[in-house]
Amino acid sequence: YSASWVSNWNYETSIVTTLIGSSSHFEVAIAVATTAFSTTYPGAALATVIGPLMEVPLMLSLTKFGLWSKRYFPRKERMRT
Repeated sequence: YSASWVSNWNYETSIVTTLIGSSSHFEVAIAVATTAFSTTYPGAALATVIGPLMEVPLMLSLTKFGLWSKRYFPRKERMRT
């Protein structure tokens, strides 16, 4: 998100890129972990439950922060001399 601010992207592009990048393929990773490690590592089932419980509040916090910081996008152009 900060890299898109430095790059002077508009808000819509910045927030979409950040949200997709931070949660990309999360569900697939849970399914693969459960399938691969459920019989040999019983803790894998617990991890697949805890993961989404942590992801949802983090994504909501990121969304709230994105809405709060919307006013800073895009940065103002500097005066060129």
